[in-house]
Amino acid sequence: MPSMVPPDPSSSPQAAEHARTLRAIALVDAATFFFPLIFMTGLNMISKSIIHAFLARLTDPELTLAAFSISFAFYYTLTSSTEVNTLLSISYLRDQRSVRHLLGFFCLIVGPPVLLTQAVAWTPLGAWIYGGIFGGSPAVVAQAQLATFYFSLSAPVLMFRALAFALIMINRRTIWITFSTLLRLLSLGVSLVLLPRVLQGAAAGAAALVSCMVVETGFAWWAAWGFLRRLPVDAGERVRYGEMWRFAWPLMVSQSTEMGVVMTINIFLGRLARAELALASFGVVQGLANVLLSPLRNLVQTAQTLARTTSDVRVLLRFTTWLVVGFTGGIAAVFLTPLRHVVLADVMGLRGDLLHYAEPAMMISFVVAVFWGYAALFRGLLASARRTRTVAVSALSRLAMVVLIGSSTLFLAHVNGAVVGIVAWAAAFAAETAVLGWRLASRRAGQAPLFPEPPAG
Repeated sequence: MPSMVPPDPSSSPQAAEHARTLRAIALVDAATFFFPLIFMTGLNMISKSIIHAFLARLTDPELTLAAFSISFAFYYTLTSSTEVNTLLSISYLRDQRSVRHLLGFFCLIVGPPVLLTQAVAWTPLGAWIYGGIFGGSPAVVAQAQLATFYFSLSAPVLMFRALAFALIMINRRTIWITFSTLLRLLSLGVSLVLLPRVLQGAAAGAAALVSCMVVETGFAWWAAWGFLRRLPVDAGERVRYGEMWRFAWPLMVSQSTEMGVVMTINIFLGRLARAELALASFGVVQGLANVLLSPLRNLVQTAQTLARTTSDVRVLLRFTTWLVVGFTGGIAAVFLTPLRHVVLADVMGLRGDLLHYAEPAMMISFVVAVFWGYAALFRGLLASARRTRTVAVSALSRLAMVVLIGSSTLFLAHVNGAVVGIVAWAAAFAAETAVLGWRLASRRAGQAPLFPEPPAG
């Protein structure tokens, strides 16, 4: 195990980036950067599933799980622009002064949605959204509103985490992100023991999630501090917010629709005859699939950081193909075998109708892996080339596909909502992959390729 003292970087991010342009990456470079992030994202998703398992063991689990699911989907749809902060930092964090510059920009893009969530948490707007749009009962609405308030406390934490993670990624020390996320998981267990003494239901789950993010961010900054100190104090003129906005807004649309897809699915499921059962089951299955598949989302940062030449792109395509095959096989080995019942009943604590309703959806969720990996890779390649507008188009196509499939619930009130949700989720990634893949192929065939050929020798 490596020493728990962060190494002092021997060169600045600018010098490291310049060195990367002089040679093509190999598969080992992609693997060394990517694989520590598997644990980071996987452990993040396990956090949510641990909370699901905790809530499933409380009194009235269908109600509590439904409240947690819709509040989580709504809040992180509105504030998912925080996810673009890491990508922004990778591109624009070049000196110590730029930390304050980036934080100012983060506040501009995160502030308005956070204010809106406060209105949802404390005013009749929340009752209208969670009750009228999502179809929740008054008890579900009350729990969802309180959970939304606790979720909102994560906004500043995520902004600082983005900067720390970017510093670590720029210096290719992603193992420190793994350690920070492991601490997050350990602290979650402590939170779930202590917080239910003062909070109940979905609010306890939301507060536990935010508290473990605080621990994760604190450790990440401890690891990243040396990298920050090695940056020059002032490397020159500030990048204008207008340029950052042109880079960021398509990625913000993409991030918002990624959670927006889940929120839209929940809206349609709320129209079914057994709405709470459908919402609770889909939330559990989608959360479990995220545990196994969400590491694929790290292909965005991997491609953005490593892709500099056409040779790099070819290496990353081969790497992604191996990942997609591995992840598809891995999730199929769990979800298409008797392990499925063990996970749902023994690990997640589902019983009776909730268990039987969730099983068919779990059996088909492995299909998501086929498209998720390539969609993430293509997004990262376009971010690396700073050609992000197509990402916004692909995000809208993803949302349109969910609306098309989800609308079937308006006519089939007794359909299995968890199955409809997983099918719509997979189709959304398929639509995004098709749009982004077409864009990259057309640029490759044209006169202005996104990446240059590597230098000879």
